[in-house]
Order: sequence, then C-alpha cells, then structure tokens
Amino acid sequence: MKTVVPAVVLAGAALLAPPADAATVKQVTSSCRSGDFTGLFTLRYETTGGYHRPLNTYTTSGPYIGDVSVQTLQITYRDELATHTVYTRVGSASQGTQSLPTGLAIPVTARGSASTKFDSGTASCTATVPIT
Repeated sequence: MKTVVPAVVLAGAALLAPPADAATVKQVTSSCRSGDFTGLFTLRYETTGGYHRPLNTYTTSGPYIGDVSVQTLQITYRDELATHTVYTRVGSASQGTQSLPTGLAIPVTARGSASTKFDSGTASCTATVPIT
C-alpha cells in the first residue's frame, strides 16, 4: 500500500532576515602611483560581534612582476584615546593573496585603516583603505 503525501505550497512566504550578529564580509581597494610604478592593495574583512576582523589581502605592483622588493602592511585604528597598531608585516614582495592571522580585531566604534607601502628600491608609494 502506498501513502500519498500531498504537496503544500506556501503563497507569499516571508524570507527571514539574517541574525543581527551575522558576519558581513567587505572588500576595499586602493591604488597608488609613483611615476610609472603603481601598486594595488585590496583588503577583505568581516564585521561581526562588534568588531571588524581582517581576513586577507591582495596586492599587485609593477609595471613588471617582481618590481617590488619590499612591502609594508600596517593595520591600525584610532579611538578617543590614541592610534593602535593591530598588525604589521614587512617583507619581500608577494604578488597575490595573503591570509592574515586570526584574532585581529578593530572595534566597530573606532576608525580603522590598512595601508601597504610598495617599495621597488627606486620608487615607492602607499595605498590605504578604510575599515568601516
């Protein structure tokens, strides 16, 4: 014996909004130039639980791959008291995506920013993005 289950169609079903503490991922990009030399910096971060949490960066520079010898990344925020450095990385050039350490956090009530200085040894420029 077969049991037939009737299909139920819900007309006008409402979509539920995500929870108030659900993470929102943002991506911000900035570029800089010094003569023919350019740099492009992108930061991805999520906002949840009252904090902006940087996830990863993407960088390119040139006009030629390998033009950059050093990149300096700095993530900071300013509150009513002072400017706080959340993360700094200085190292050889790395074109492409790089993950950031977990645990980086910027209060949503503060003004945050991230900047990358590109230095080819003969030219340099800094690209800065807001974290809001």
